[in-house]
Amino acid sequence: MFASLLLAYSGKIKSHFTLASFYGMYVTFCAVLILILGVTDIVWIVVLIFITLNAIQWGLSGVDEGFQLGIIKSSKFKATLLSVSSQVKLLFQGISSFGLGLAIEKFSYQYGFLLLGIVFLLVLGPLYLYILKRSKEGAYGNV
Repeated sequence: MFASLLLAYSGKIKSHFTLASFYGMYVTFCAVLILILGVTDIVWIVVLIFITLNAIQWGLSGVDEGFQLGIIKSSKFKATLLSVSSQVKLLFQGISSFGLGLAIEKFSYQYGFLLLGIVFLLVLGPLYLYILKRSKEGAYGNV
């Protein structure tokens, strides 16, 4: 239900954020939730975090797509660019799932998610800083 509400109001949500502030909030929030999974073994907290992560991922997908469309609006290859973006996301999800499963099997559930959270920050932190820098340079226009 939370995901549906986020998706339904994605236009209004998008109007309250800039590209950089949206991705900063998104990366920070997801990283914190994943890191909490790495340090807790309380079942109901784990369940709530998974529900929240899923709702945020699906609920804010409209906002994410809106920012992407704003960036590529003048391109005649919009469908191709969105398709490639989706395929890259799926590739990283597959690699992350394999690495997470391996870490959980080899060590523990908490260690696997703690490692995932750290890798998440190490990969997406610099990418976010790049988006922030390019946004300040005006590379994304009025997005």
